[in-house]
Amino acid sequence: MGFIGSSFTDGSLEARQGGGRGAAGVDRGSVTTGEATDIRLVNGVPPKCPNPAMVQPDVFPIRVGTYASDDGKKWVVPGPVNEGAVAPDVYDICIGTGDNPNHLSQLQTVVIDKDGVEITGYIHADNYFELYVNGQYVARDSIPMTPFNSSVVRFRAKYPMTYAIKGIDWETHNGVGMEYASYAVGDAGIIAYFSDGNGTHADWKADVFYIAPLDDPACVRVTPAGRDSAFCQQARRPVCAEKDPKTCKALHFEIPSDWTSPKFNDSRWPNAVIWRPVEVTDQPSYVNYTKLFGDAEFLWTRNLRLDNLVLFRYTATGPRKK
Repeated sequence: MGFIGSSFTDGSLEARQGGGRGAAGVDRGSVTTGEATDIRLVNGVPPKCPNPAMVQPDVFPIRVGTYASDDGKKWVVPGPVNEGAVAPDVYDICIGTGDNPNHLSQLQTVVIDKDGVEITGYIHADNYFELYVNGQYVARDSIPMTPFNSSVVRFRAKYPMTYAIKGIDWETHNGVGMEYASYAVGDAGIIAYFSDGNGTHADWKADVFYIAPLDDPACVRVTPAGRDSAFCQQARRPVCAEKDPKTCKALHFEIPSDWTSPKFNDSRWPNAVIWRPVEVTDQPSYVNYTKLFGDAEFLWTRNLRLDNLVLFRYTATGPRKK
């Protein structure tokens, strides 16, 4: 288990799942049942891993699905993807031995502010990330699922510098949060470190927008201060998967259109939760490159297994003092 933040008291529970808006305008979420049927490929991702030694089943090609919830809303699962520029890999076993010693020479600087500071950053995600700075798209993960990779980015921006990261725990059964023929429930996590000393720490904000698989969405606590699925069963295979995966449910929340903007108010979002590296990954894409990540820490919500789409935000007022 990770380092658990403060849990909600019973008195703070203003809404449970169920669609629409609850007390004080709280988004209680929308429920879907079963897998998405409208499936498409993610552009810009190889149709298969070129390395013949990589035989991980059911992963390539990478797909997203679309389906409707009980209240008629449409949802993209495991999440909407920005199909813009892809970040170069520091490590990617699909390109041969994995290590990419030329990653810095493959970078292109994304200019957000011409008179800004040039920043280089390293990101490792289980499984997928998109990075935005001061409201502008910078790059996305080259491999949305597996094999696990690490990425490098570079941009020029001014302080205060708002980092916004979309993190997705990918799935091969779109819409129910499970993977492979076994219908297993995966875990998640993300770490990022930037050359000005800023990186992922407990002072980042994080909230979840897609939770699955669920036997009963009522287990998710929904409050004005965010969502919490840590009270839900977190087995590798939920009861619904054992009986009939088509009965598994998911809970969705609308992503604010301006969530990457420096002006977005994230004051009511929960703080991110720190997880130890051993709880997130033992993959060489991180383990072999720990020095690149400085003192940054792995983040997610309180639930590594069920929270599949998490948005992170942090505003740096200047270089981080150690």
